Formats: sequence, C-alpha cells, structure tokens
Amino acid sequence: MANERITEDIVRNHFKIDPLFNIIKLEEQKSSNKRIIELLQNASKSGKGMGKPEFIISFPAQNSNYLILIECKSEISKHESKNHDKPKDYAVDGVLHYSSILCKEYEILGIAVSGQNDKELRVSTFHWQQGDNKYNDKNINKLLLINDYLKLFNNETFLDSLKNIDIIQKAVFLNEEFHSYSITENSRCTIVSAVLLSLLDNTFKKSYFTYEKSSELAKGLMEALKRVLNKNKVKSKESMLGEFQKIINEPLFKQNKIKRNKQELLTIEVIKEFINYIYKNIYPLIKMDEAGLDVLGKFYTEFIRYAGSSQKQGLVITPFHITEFFCDLANINVDDTVYDPCCGTGGFLIAAMKKMISIARNDSDKRKKIKTQQLIGVERRPDMFTYACSNMIFRGDGKSNIYRGDCFNLENKIIRFHNPNIVFLNPPYDVGNVGQLEFLEHGLRIVSKNKGIVIAIVQMSCAIGKENDLIAIKKRLLENHRLRSVISMPDELFNPASSVPTCIMIWEANRKHNNIETWFGYLKDDGFEKRKQKGRIDVRKKWDGIKSNFLSAYINQKEIMGLSIKKYVNEKDEWCAEAYMETDYTKLKKDDFIRSVKEYVLFKELFLK
Repeated sequence: MANERITEDIVRNHFKIDPLFNIIKLEEQKSSNKRIIELLQNASKSGKGMGKPEFIISFPAQNSNYLILIECKSEISKHESKNHDKPKDYAVDGVLHYSSILCKEYEILGIAVSGQNDKELRVSTFHWQQGDNKYNDKNINKLLLINDYLKLFNNETFLDSLKNIDIIQKAVFLNEEFHSYSITENSRCTIVSAVLLSLLDNTFKKSYFTYEKSSELAKGLMEALKRVLNKNKVKSKESMLGEFQKIINEPLFKQNKIKRNKQELLTIEVIKEFINYIYKNIYPLIKMDEAGLDVLGKFYTEFIRYAGSSQKQGLVITPFHITEFFCDLANINVDDTVYDPCCGTGGFLIAAMKKMISIARNDSDKRKKIKTQQLIGVERRPDMFTYACSNMIFRGDGKSNIYRGDCFNLENKIIRFHNPNIVFLNPPYDVGNVGQLEFLEHGLRIVSKNKGIVIAIVQMSCAIGKENDLIAIKKRLLENHRLRSVISMPDELFNPASSVPTCIMIWEANRKHNNIETWFGYLKDDGFEKRKQKGRIDVRKKWDGIKSNFLSAYINQKEIMGLSIKKYVNEKDEWCAEAYMETDYTKLKKDDFIRSVKEYVLFKELFLK
C-alpha cells in the first residue's frame, strides 16, 4: 500500500545529503518564522485552521524574501488535478495553494512530488514572484540541488552570500578540527588546497580510502598533485609542489598515530576523515562555482584568525563584496584585461572573471579567452601563489597567467606579453605608506600605454600622512596621472585580520591631474555586521542598496551631503572625504548627542585626571 511517509523520506534524504544543506532551514508542517505563521494562520487546505505545508525551506538571512515549498503525495495518480482546485488531494494543487498565499510576502519556488521510489518519482516545479497572482511552470521534472534551485531565483548576490556563509562555517569547523590535532595554522590552508586539487585526479578520488598507511597516502596525494599540475600546465609547478611537500612533514602524514587532546588515533583514519569531509562538503561547492568566490581566501582568513600571523606579515584578504565593488567602479567589460600585481589568493581576478563571464553569457569562445588571456596575476609568497593557482585551476585555465615572483621585476614582461588596461590591487601593508603607493605607481606604469585605470585599496595613512617621502611620491603621481576618486571605507572591513582604516583610490593613468577636481566618497557603513562563526556578513541585506546609491553618485560625480564632495587637491592635502565634507546634521538624533556626551565624560574621567 502506498505510503506518503516514503515520499517524504525521499525528499528529506535528497536535501540532507546536499552540499549546501547546512545553509538552509528545513522545517516540516510548521515554521518558526512569525511572518510565515501569520500568513498560514487560516490557510489550511480545507479552508479552516492553520496551513501546514509538508516542507518549508528558508534561508539564514534576516528579512530574506525567498522560500521553497514542497508538497508530497504517495501515488503519482495524485500528482495534479485537471483544474488545480483540489489542494487536499493532489500534490501540485497543494503546493500552488500554499504558494499563492505565501507569495504575498515572499518569492516562492513550489515543488510537487509524488511516487514511492526514485524510478517512478514525478516532480513539478513552479515559480511565483513576490506579490504576483500568476505562477510560471519551470518544466523541471526532477529534484535538483539547492544551488540549482537558488539560481532559479535569479539573484546572484543572494546566492553568493549564502555560499559565503556556508564556506565560512565549514572553515570554522575545519579550523577547530585541525587545531585539535595540533596542525599549524600555516599548514591548514595548504592541506585543504592540496586535497581539493588531488580530488581533480580521478585515480586518487577513487582510491584515497583504500590506503592503509599515512605515508602511502601522502605519496599518493603528491603523485595526484603532480598529475593535476602537469595536466593544467601550471607555471612554476615546482614552487607549488614544494609548498605541498611541506605538509607531508606534518605529524598527520609522518606518524602512525596522532593525539587529539588526550586520545591517540591512527593517523591514516584521521587523514581519510579530513579528505572525506572536504570531498563531500567543499569539493561540490567548487565544482558548481565556475567563477564566484575566492574559496581558499575564505579558508585562509579563518585559519589565521587566531594566529596573528597575517598582520605581522602585512597580509589581508580582500572581502568578496569589495572585489566585486572594484569591478563596478572600473565599469569592467568583456574585452578588458585585468592585472593584480600582488594577487594573494586571487580574489580580484576571480571577481573580474565572474563579471566578464556573466557579460559574455553563452559565448564559449569569449569565455575561454577571458580565462586564458585576460586575467594576469603576480604573487611573491609561495603559499599565496599556490592558493591563487589552485583557485584558478578549479575554474579552468585561469591559472595560466599567474606568475610567481616580484611584480616590479616582472613589469616589462607583463606589459610586453599581456598589456592590461585595468589594475586591481590590495598591496601588502607592512611595506609602509610609500611602499603601498609604489605598488600603485607600478600599476599605473603597466596601464599607461592604454590610459587605463588603477584601483587600489590602501591604508588611510597613505592618503593623509605628512611625511616628506610620502608627499614626494604623491606629487609624482599627480604630475603624471589623474586622481579621479578616493573612497573612505569601514574601519573593520578586514576584520579579523586588521582594523586599520583604509580607503580606495581610483586613478586614471597617463592623464594630467591639472585643475581637475577629485571626487571624495564616504562609505564608512557598508551594512555588514560581525556575527559569531560567520565573520563580517551582510545579515540585513543592506549592501546592494548602499552600493547602488553610492555607485550612482560616483558615476555621475555628484556631491551629496554626508556622502560625497569634490575638491581640488595637491600632494600636501589630505585625500579623504572626512577632511572636506560638512556634517549632515539632519541625520543626527537625540540619542547620538547623549551617547557622545557620555563618551566624552568617560574619556575625561579615565584619561584627563
């Protein structure tokens, strides 16, 4: 006899093994969301009482307006009625009934499922826009991955933010696991990178769980990495292999047993467990993400969170929404060639790739050219070079123009063989103010022939410092190039690696700055907030609105009180909005005044006695 519980188990198990399961909230016949409860208050299929959809899938973002609803029936004969007017008896009718109610405040994907096994399963999928009384039959007749359902909402920013949260959560978990086995911070990201790359090798992917000794598995891992790097024709392959060889010296690969707290375990089983976790939880995310996120950058940021090593080395990984923002500021197009002279894990290049590929759409030749010819990077540090190449290998061909070395020594080679017209960079901060602007100046030389654009995020001290050698390089820059804009950024933008104030400088190469006003923008609030084990995230979904308004002012060079101002500046002036903007008193509230007075009184009490 047909049993609806069997159909529900098929659906439940389908989503539970999905790589993105951890970022969704799957509820059955109820919801903890007050908005949903209110809408379903009198929405039962009989018209009396509380509505109870079989499954409600929501997403971990405050005020998220996306839902997936699922209704099940045991028999395929009960899949849908002729007129879709029998919600109690048919799966399609039921999901359309609930979708029509919840779409008043949500954008809905409604999924109807009937049948008792995978072979006979019947599936229908419908899309309702928020506030619309019509639905669109997507003609999808099977259960999809969560990633594919999210794409149907046609909101890449929302999809990326969810993946971002998921990657951070998985990085937190792995970080704690690695820590429990006393694996050093500097090795953790290299281990993840090595495992992900080795899983691209089918031989290793099919056999890693058969090894009986950790030393044999380590040898198999290195052989797989060699095959992957050879297949992808990676420049400086030996440098990457040298970096990967370091992890083989970790106790995890050299000893037969390893301690976790006070418990002693077989290392071979621990390694397999790590590989299995990465294979099931991280590898699918990379395979489904052609451009998208700087995955290894996210892991690296999390792994060094407690180490303190990144600040000492001047290294900060640029947040994903800022690498995307650079593409908007540059108005990047499908024919641009983008260069990053200190590319780190490749975040800027990945963002540029994603943007250009989205513009290229289905033009496969253009997409290939973007990956093989239009993304250029240089990285001095062997570990960062390894992560950047790995990141690009996952996306196909993009690693072919990443060089290991000093960008200043490679300057002529980059101009001669690649001739880029856009430079994105986040220079190392430990080189000081002058050093950071020297990286920027290098970028301007690279694109001078094309009168290209250079966008750099640097410490605010580069813009306001008064030391003589800083003023000298600022003067030289203004004599040869145009300072179009400077944007003041949030103080905690690089949390947790750094809390140093930063600004974005936008320069137009080989264009005199004479008698040209610079547009200064004030973007100290990007809407992101710190959340435990999630990092700094756009929890209230403010960034898109903030960015849209800001870009409108930037593109049109508008002066808006509290947001932007134009000013003639020279090398001795401060290059930041705060130096010239008037306070917008209309936004000040009584609570702001009271808080400021309290802070002043506390300051006097603690420091002026």
